[in-house]
Amino acid sequence: ETIEAEFDCLFGPAYKGIPLATTTAVALSRKYSHLVTYCFNRKEMKEHGEGGNIVGHKLQDGEKIVIVEDVTTAGTSVRESIPLLIKTAKVEIKALIVSVDRMEKGQGEKSALSELREEFGLITIPIVTLDEIIEHLSENKIDGNIILTQEIKQRITEYREKYGATE
Repeated sequence: ETIEAEFDCLFGPAYKGIPLATTTAVALSRKYSHLVTYCFNRKEMKEHGEGGNIVGHKLQDGEKIVIVEDVTTAGTSVRESIPLLIKTAKVEIKALIVSVDRMEKGQGEKSALSELREEFGLITIPIVTLDEIIEHLSENKIDGNIILTQEIKQRITEYREKYGATE
């Protein structure tokens, strides 16, 4: 899936989303001459300086936002971020780009990304999924060594039987 719609701002949820949104904005500018603003939240409210919870671009009514996140496990940080963004300005959250989709259950049996897509009407795009990581490490040696041994694969399988999404 791709982001067809234009967007105005990248949002990186604290803490790991902050460098991801920042570097994505820089890469879009340098590689594609696409200028986009970015902002991120603080975990704690700050009363001095800029104040508030959002740092960086001051969100404006009507702007379209893309959230850039490190991993999606249960979707908690996104569920916390969206109300914060909407409270700040009348923005439209267009998409969620996540570095790694762990393909785990969200609040129900579906994957967290599927739940977020349905709940908020988001385009959800993982850069890589757990299945893709497993496939790559199963077929390729790193520095001459097999990293994903049968023992590790078995532990991953057991973990996914317990926490993995059914879709």
